[in-house]
Amino acid sequence: MVRCQVHHQSFTIYPPGFVPYGRQCLPRRRAEIESAPALLAVEDRADPEVTRWPDWADADGVEPGWASTQWRQIGWWGRCLGLSGSEAQGQRVAAVLGVPQHEHATERVRYQEGGDRRRSQTVLAVLASVRRAGRVLDRLLRAGHLVGMLGRAFGVDGLRRLRPLVPV
Repeated sequence: MVRCQVHHQSFTIYPPGFVPYGRQCLPRRRAEIESAPALLAVEDRADPEVTRWPDWADADGVEPGWASTQWRQIGWWGRCLGLSGSEAQGQRVAAVLGVPQHEHATERVRYQEGGDRRRSQTVLAVLASVRRAGRVLDRLLRAGHLVGMLGRAFGVDGLRRLRPLVPV
């Protein structure tokens, strides 16, 4: 970790060969939510025109090189959006996300058919539905908490008081 004394910003310096998608920062501003870096692995795999893969195997022997990290992040989004797991949990997540049940059920079937490209496209389709419902960050934090992947989140109101984003 390095800190710039002039700009008061911190940076992490990674060693040569550090795998892409290994660490992603969380969005902090509204504009960052729309293009969250944590979605880069999903977006890259959903687009058949994009190829960011090297021609070497990773430590687990998976080729291409960082595909296993990319697959884990696609899986993380699938669990967080209720696309994997029980059907009842998927229905609860759909309600929290503001996604119509029939749309979510269709996307769950598509996600569970497998294939990393199809799963990535499904994640992006569900996120598009969440965007239409509004309050994207609040909804994603609630869904992540509901499926046990994120802790309880809080926001700050106009009086600078903490307010729970996830009801008890």
